[in-house]
Amino acid sequence: MSSELQDICVVGFGAIGALYAYAFEKSGKARVTAVCRSNYDVLQEHGLHVDSERFGTHTGWKPYRVVRTVEDAADRDYSYIVCAAKSIPEVITTPALLSPIIARLAQSPVEKVTGFVLLQNGIGIEDDLLAALAKVDAPSVVISGCCWVDATALEKGRRIVQRGNEERLVLGYHSPLVAFANAKIDMQAEKQSLESLCSILRAAGGNVEAAADIDVARWRKVLWNASFSTLCTLTRSAVGETLNVRSSRAALKDIMREVLSVAHASLPPSPLVQEVLSDRVVEDIIEHEDPKSTFRPSMLVDLDHGRPMEVEAIVGGVLRRATAKNVPTPRLDLIYAGLSIMQKQLIKKT
Repeated sequence: MSSELQDICVVGFGAIGALYAYAFEKSGKARVTAVCRSNYDVLQEHGLHVDSERFGTHTGWKPYRVVRTVEDAADRDYSYIVCAAKSIPEVITTPALLSPIIARLAQSPVEKVTGFVLLQNGIGIEDDLLAALAKVDAPSVVISGCCWVDATALEKGRRIVQRGNEERLVLGYHSPLVAFANAKIDMQAEKQSLESLCSILRAAGGNVEAAADIDVARWRKVLWNASFSTLCTLTRSAVGETLNVRSSRAALKDIMREVLSVAHASLPPSPLVQEVLSDRVVEDIIEHEDPKSTFRPSMLVDLDHGRPMEVEAIVGGVLRRATAKNVPTPRLDLIYAGLSIMQKQLIKKT
């Protein structure tokens, strides 16, 4: 592998985006162009204070380049474009957000593979991006990641705190909708792009895993998000509070079982599916959570701050798969209805 630094564009410089942007540069294998909106001035003037139990502490860190918009970033080619902005298609879709970079790729195709990396929650978040890239005559791969990390942005984005050494990032690639008509790369390109990205993060000390099937990993994570995140948000309660009421604890299990039924209907049968998404996983998730936990899921934090939430990505994505497979989801339907009302009000205010 070449010792030349790989250019990585990170779109969305909240806690997750900033933490992994720092990791990319700490590896010594990459340089980052950060697309910042609300914290652009803070980052330019003061830099970022990183306080991470996984990646270490750094005061006044600034990425290689900081820009305000994706348009400003679309002046060069990148090995990877990392989208760490939350998936909220009711506000803007991922292809629309990344359109200047996609347009550059379409107008000036490059021979090397361009990796689009989605560090976002939800099911089916890759669909519209895969469709957009299928129209571009250039080799690309869509990679998505499931982030298991307690990271928080403080002081208006000036400080990123990551607690615990349980940071874990599961990455995997999604098969393209159509093959490139004049593909200049072999069938191993997706795997090579994924392994290269993982090697960068491992060099920084990250706990990264290349998933055998990223769809299975995404369904495993949405079990938690579609149950705990949604119930905590609807009741404005911390995780521990939802566990300490018998009826809500039972509701969490029922919601997860609904999600499981959709997952099994949507995924091709395999030993991995049976292992990761077994009936036992519901009890495992419940038992893993601390009844004394004061953790507030990011969906609830967004509501607390009057920001639009990941309703479509987390719940809508599951329901679209359920509709396609004729799987009944009465609990998720009710959750979706309630959250959609709240979402409409939040969008109207922003």
